[in-house]
Amino acid sequence: MTDRPDWPFEAWLKIAVMQLGLSPSEFWNMSLIDWFALTQASAPLAMRKADPIKLEDDYEQFR
Repeated sequence: MTDRPDWPFEAWLKIAVMQLGLSPSEFWNMSLIDWFALTQASAPLAMRKADPIKLEDDYEQFR
């Protein structure tokens, strides 16, 4: 048994190619730091409880 984490490289490769338009070789030549920076920037943030209320208020303001 190893102490290494189980990295989801197959899923990441699919995201890189199908959603981000990278070639497989571009993905495999990318560092983990670059990959995390690239995917974290495009990942949507979770909404907090107050966010839908603010969104509704903003919508009402411009109606």
